[in-house]
Amino acid sequence: MDSEVALQDLFSQIIQQLRQIVEDIGHLKEKYLEAHGLNLSHFDLNGSASMSSESWMNMAMEERMLANITAYIKLERRLMKVIQEQAESLLHEKQDLHGSLQNLLEQVTALRAQLENLGTTMGLSIESEEGIDEVDRNSVPMFERKVRGYHVLRDLSTWAVRSVRDLRKLQKEQKRLANKTEGFTEGNGQ
Repeated sequence: MDSEVALQDLFSQIIQQLRQIVEDIGHLKEKYLEAHGLNLSHFDLNGSASMSSESWMNMAMEERMLANITAYIKLERRLMKVIQEQAESLLHEKQDLHGSLQNLLEQVTALRAQLENLGTTMGLSIESEEGIDEVDRNSVPMFERKVRGYHVLRDLSTWAVRSVRDLRKLQKEQKRLANKTEGFTEGNGQ
């Protein structure tokens, strides 16, 4: 019973982290666009975080959980690259934005660790980080680096919203299974 309470607490903590990330990214995207003098017409709105709803809905919850973990590993790396690029060439006078990006990276790192912990607790086999795509920044024009930074923020926002829905559903399923198991155990004990 204590392990079930701990699992439900972990779900709640992660969902709260995700909600905070969604809120922070909303403000950060606006700040990012303003700092770089960009507007939304510069962006392809069909981003890499897109997946048809039908495809996503047909995935088992375990597959979704693994997809979430993998996405945050990739997004964490992409955000690290964006921060590095911004620090090197783009944000000499934009320390406020740079600090916000650093803060977001810390949140994403903590979230990724919590998701991996949840996956391990649920018995999922989490693959190593090897083979996860790296962002090539050699000979990429500055404008494209600026746009890529926005795409990372947009993808993080999309995944965070998707993850809240997935984790709520998974949390309900886990609770239902625990109640069923508890009822089965109590029924056999009598």
